[in-house]
Amino acid sequence: MSKYRFFGMSLLLILGIILLSSCAKPPDKEMQAARDAVSAAMNAEANMYVPDLFTPAQDSLNQAETFVTTKKYGDAKRLALFAKSWADSAAAMAGTKKEEMKAAAQSAVSDAAAKLEAFKKMKLTAKMKKEMDKTVKTCEASLADAKKALEAGNYKQASDMAAQVSTTVAKAEEGMKKPAPAPKVEKGTKKVSTKKK
Repeated sequence: MSKYRFFGMSLLLILGIILLSSCAKPPDKEMQAARDAVSAAMNAEANMYVPDLFTPAQDSLNQAETFVTTKKYGDAKRLALFAKSWADSAAAMAGTKKEEMKAAAQSAVSDAAAKLEAFKKMKLTAKMKKEMDKTVKTCEASLADAKKALEAGNYKQASDMAAQVSTTVAKAEEGMKKPAPAPKVEKGTKKVSTKKK
């Protein structure tokens, strides 16, 4: 009889666990709070300015959604809370990072413009001047695009374009400052001496 009693108790315990796990409720409140926080972070452009904070928030929310679908509510709740925390941090930091990137972009555009102006004032031979004019035209167009990007709030793009202008100007200056190569002397010809006797 004790065998049957043990089996009956085990069966009741298993049924109780099944009933309790099926009666667990999805963490609707936590999930909605996480969704709202991730959405607010996205609106603050955290995905662009602080992706190291935003990406874990988005990934945690996606995983929490999966856990809700598979009825793993404890895991879903834990990840929803984690997602909200990361998203709140990302939203708070996005504004600061955006201002830092704006200042850096403004500085990069100003520096590139100054370098281009200095480049235009270099004294060159006619042949070098023609080459310089091509470089100046290209850099002016790129600099104008960088300024447009800056005005539109695309600070990373503006910084990248300004950096490219600065690099192009630096390479052109370096090329213009190199001395012209000496004329080649063909074999079998004598060098003409310029020394006076």
